[in-house]
Amino acid sequence: MPLKRLLHEVTAVVEPVMYTARGITRYAVDLSFVTDEGEPIRLQRRGFPTRGEAILWAEREVVLVKTGAKRKTATATTKAAAVTTEDALGQIVSFWRSSGRKKESTLHADRCSINKHVLHVLGDVPWSRITQAQIDRLVADAQAMPTPRHLTVLKAAFRDSRRAGLDPPAVLVDIPRRPAANKTDFINATELDRICAHTLPRWAAAFQLLFHTGLRGGELMALEWGDLDFGHMRETMTVRRTVYPIKGAFAVSSPKSGKHRTVPLNVSAVRALTEIATITHPGRGVYVAAGAPLSERLVFPADSGGYMNKSLLARALSEACRKAGVRHISPHTLRHSFGSNLVQAGVDLYIVCTLMGHSSVAMTQRYAHLSADGLRSSARKLDTLSRNAKKAHSK
Repeated sequence: MPLKRLLHEVTAVVEPVMYTARGITRYAVDLSFVTDEGEPIRLQRRGFPTRGEAILWAEREVVLVKTGAKRKTATATTKAAAVTTEDALGQIVSFWRSSGRKKESTLHADRCSINKHVLHVLGDVPWSRITQAQIDRLVADAQAMPTPRHLTVLKAAFRDSRRAGLDPPAVLVDIPRRPAANKTDFINATELDRICAHTLPRWAAAFQLLFHTGLRGGELMALEWGDLDFGHMRETMTVRRTVYPIKGAFAVSSPKSGKHRTVPLNVSAVRALTEIATITHPGRGVYVAAGAPLSERLVFPADSGGYMNKSLLARALSEACRKAGVRHISPHTLRHSFGSNLVQAGVDLYIVCTLMGHSSVAMTQRYAHLSADGLRSSARKLDTLSRNAKKAHSK
C-alpha cells in the first residue's frame, strides 16, 4: 500500500478522545486494526497536549506496523527478554572492563561474589523478568553478612545496565545498613612481639614488615627488592603493584588506589627485610641484579619461586596467634595496626592516609577516634594563640 494512501486512511479513522487531567485538556488514542497478514493490532496512548500530536503519533505507529518495522522491534525485544541474568551480568562486567571503570582485581572479586551468592538464585532467570521478591530473598539471605559485596555489585549492575546495552529490571536493591563499628581492631608492639615469638623466623619478619609499613597482603606478595631503597637516611619502599590469585594462576595489577606510593622504612622494617633476605637468599644480601628471574626479585616468594598465595600468610598468622594466646587477627589487622598506632602517636590523618595509600582521607577517618589526645592538644594550641594575640593587642 502506498505510504500517502496509508497516512490518509489513518487520519480518516483516528479520532483522539479529549479528556481532562488535573484541570488540563489532554488527548488519548485507542486505535484497533488488522494487518495485511491478518494480525490484530491495538494502539493505545494517553497524554497528548493537542489533537494534532495524537494523530501524528498514531500515523507513525501504524506506518511502523504496516511496514514491519514495529514487528522487528518486538522480535528484538523478545530476544532481549531471553537473555539470562548470568549472561547479562557477564555483559555488564565486560563493559566495566572495557570502560576502565574497575580494576581487573576488583572485577575478579565481583565475579567471585556474584558466582557464590547470586547465580544459584537468578542465574537462569531472564534478565528482564527478575522480580522484586527474588531480590528481597537475596537481601534477606545477606542479613547476617558483615559486607554483602554481591548486593553492591548487583546494584551497580542495574545502574550501569543501559550503558552496557541492556534495560534494567524494574527492581530495587535495598542493601542492609549496619551501624559503623566503634573502633577498628588493631594490636600494639607488645602483642606483635608475642605473636612473632610463636612462629618461624620468616613469618615473624613478614608480620613485622606488615605492622611497620601498612602493606596489604597482596602488596607484600608482589614486593620486589628493586622497590626498596636502602640508602643512608633515605630508606624507603615504593609500592608499585599487588598480586591476586585467579583461575589457578596469579594476576598482577596496580595497588588498590591505582597509584604508586612511597613509604619510609623505620629501623624495625629494615631489620625485617634484612632477616627475610638472609633466610630467602643466604649470603646475597638485599640487592638483586637487574634482569634477575622472578624468584630472585620477589621479597617473599613461594617455595616454587613464583608468587605466594596470601592465604598461607593468613594461616601462619592465625596459628601464631593461637599459640601466643592472642585473639585471632588477620594480615589486614596488621595494616590497621600500622594506621592505628600512627594516629595514637599523634601523626596527622592526612599523612596516615598518604602512607596507607587510601584514595581519600575519608577512609582514614576510621582511626580518628584514636587521636583524642591530639585533638585536645590542638585545642590547647588554639587557646594559646588566642591569648598571645590578646597580649600583643593590649601592648
